[in-house]
Parts: sequence; C-alpha cells; structure tokens
Amino acid sequence: MEQKFEGINKSKIIDLDKEKTKKVVKNILYIIAGIILFLILFNSFTFTVDEREQVIVTQFDRIVRAVVDDKSDPSYDILKQDERFKNIRLEERKGLCFKLPIIQKTISYTNKLLTYDTDPEEVFTLDKKTIVLDNFAEWQIVNPILFMQNLGSISLAHQRIDEFIYSRLREEIGRIDASKLVTDKDYVSEMLIRVRDFVNEQLEAQGIRIVDVKIKRTEYPEATYQNIFEQMRSERQAVATEYRSEGLKEAQRIRSEAEKEATIIEAQAYEQAQKIRGEGDAEALKIYAEAYNRDPEFYQFWKTLQTYEEVIDEDTMIIISPDSEFAKYIYGKD
Repeated sequence: MEQKFEGINKSKIIDLDKEKTKKVVKNILYIIAGIILFLILFNSFTFTVDEREQVIVTQFDRIVRAVVDDKSDPSYDILKQDERFKNIRLEERKGLCFKLPIIQKTISYTNKLLTYDTDPEEVFTLDKKTIVLDNFAEWQIVNPILFMQNLGSISLAHQRIDEFIYSRLREEIGRIDASKLVTDKDYVSEMLIRVRDFVNEQLEAQGIRIVDVKIKRTEYPEATYQNIFEQMRSERQAVATEYRSEGLKEAQRIRSEAEKEATIIEAQAYEQAQKIRGEGDAEALKIYAEAYNRDPEFYQFWKTLQTYEEVIDEDTMIIISPDSEFAKYIYGKD
C-alpha cells in the first residue's frame, strides 16, 4: 500500500511541474508577442530621419509634410505660389518623428552631393574642329517636394541634367576656337560657371541644384589624329619659315648697318688721316724752309743725299755725266 501511495504522489508532482513549465513558456510567448506588437505599433507611429537624408510624408498619395535641411532655401518660394503645395508642413527636425499609422507613408531622399558622369560626346568649335568632350556634374536635391513631383528618381534627374548641360556646353564651345578650349583655363572656368548658372535656372522647378560642372578631358577624335598632326606640322613649318625669313631680314639689316657704320668710320678716319698728313706736310715744308733760309748750301747737300738714298741701291747702275749737278757730290766737286 505504501509503495502504491508513493507512486501516486510522484505522478502528481510531475504533472504539477509540467503545468508550471507550460505557464512559464506561455508567459514568455505573451511577452515576446507583446514586444513584437509594440515594435510594430511603434514603427507604424514613428519614423527616423537621418542627417544625410530628407523625408516626404504622404497621406493617400498626397504630400502633407516634409522634413528638409533648410526650409528657407529659395526653391521653397515656388511652393508658396502653387495651390497644390500651400498646405504642406515643412520641418527641419532630424531624428525621431511621428506619423499616423497605415494612412501615412514616408519616402526618403538623400541630401548628399551626387555626381553625374556623362558619356564622352563630340562637339564642334568655331574653327570647325571636332572635339571629344568628357565632363561631369556635381548636384544635390535641395527641394524633395519638387523633386518627387517632377522627377521622382535619380536616373530621370541625370537625364534632365545631361540634356541641359550638353546643349549649353555645345553652344558655348561653338563660340570659341579649339585652341582656346584646350589652352585657356581661365576662360574655360568662366564658361563652366555660366553653364552651371544656366542649368540651375532651368532645373530650379525640379528641386535640384548643380553645384559644379567640370571637364575631365578634351581631345580630338582618333580618326582625325593624322590630319591634325599633318596640320600641326605644316603650321610649325610655316612658323619656322617665317622665323627664318625674319632672321635673314634682320641679319641683312644688321649687316647693312654695320657696313654703313664701317664706311662712315673709314671715311672719318681717312679724312682725319688726310688732315694730319696735310698738317705734317705743312710742318715739314715749314721746317724745310727754315733750314734752307739758315744754310742753303747745307740744305741742298742734305736733299741731294736723300735723293741718292731713294734712287741708288746695290743693284742700281747709273750712267751720268760728271758735270751733272746731281753727281757733283759723288765725284766730290764743289
């Protein structure tokens, strides 16, 4: 009997443990279900706005609210002029926000700087040259309301950006020569600023803004390389020929001036020499005259000796009469 009683007590204890375990598991499941339900309800009532994004809140597919970066941006003035957007509430608050569950939905747009890299395109310059132009643009969404209404996607925004930038660049480049496009960096920078401002005017109602437009590279098409090289060679040869011609002309001018200067110097030297020679001859005649006046006989003797020296040398044979005045000093006659 005792053994039978002990067996009954043990079975009751096991049943009690099972019931307790079931209750604990059930309570845990209730708690988990409650947490999940709370999270679902919490998420349906709230949404989070990151610092790198802007959020549109819609109700039955109509925009009722927008969390933006800067509601004082000039692009929001357009909303005030449109009846569709007058009742939209603008907020600058980031972080945790509240909304009505089920009927209100959120759409997020990035506020980061985006890059649109265009495909290389051929453009024509003022001097009829074909240039392959490769450019890119940096832009951002400044008004998510207008962006959602008019564009809705980044791919469509890129399409619009490409249309306006390419058409404006083609127009600007068509006003200048290819050499200016390639070499004049200051002009190109000013041109790109004009392109950016023009595109921003066209895209203002789209809710986007171009921050910068840049040209990555400009080059000639490969098919025209040989013709371009030949043209460059011809231009260089023409320049070299012109420089050579100018050099020869300058050399001839310098040579002519040098010859003229030399002629003038020679003439002046000859004139000076003649003047000095004339002065010397006059001085010599004066000395001769003074010598003759002092001693005519000695002067005649000295002059005759000078004549002998000029006329007679070792190979000279003179046939002269002894009575000649010229020979009297040779023969010792008085």
